Amino acid sequence: MSDLMKVNRKKIQELRSKFCWSQEELASVSGLSIRTIQRVEKTGNCSLETKKALAAVFELDPLTLNNHEELQNATFDVIFKYGWLVALAISFILVGFWVVDILIPTLKGAEFNNQYELHGNFRYLDSASVSFIIGFLWLSINVLVNFLKKKRVTNNI
Repeated sequence: MSDLMKVNRKKIQELRSKFCWSQEELASVSGLSIRTIQRVEKTGNCSLETKKALAAVFELDPLTLNNHEELQNATFDVIFKYGWLVALAISFILVGFWVVDILIPTLKGAEFNNQYELHGNFRYLDSASVSFIIGFLWLSINVLVNFLKKKRVTNNI
């Protein structure tokens, strides 16, 4: 038996319903056991042979049965996990722009308010502060979520 792979279990359930087949009928038509059909529809786990058999019964390319939910969840997880880093990087970049565009010319004798007018009165430090607060809150939420997940796992053991 080959390694287990993930298939889109909801799609298989929808296709079975579209053909008006029970799980027993799908098992009979595909040459698979009823237990295999139940497992695939419950967990999405199957072998390559099972995936090919189901694709053949539904007259589909086996790739169309792939589970794309994992990729979407992985993308969301990466954004959720590292988005705070982007927010903090933006705040540091804005502080850098403030130093280069406002502070250094002011220290060299330029009028402070004129420097802001030259840059469309954009408030670098205000925007940097907002971005920093968003990043800090985002990081705090990440830490709290991870703590609660670990606590839940520890309590379940």
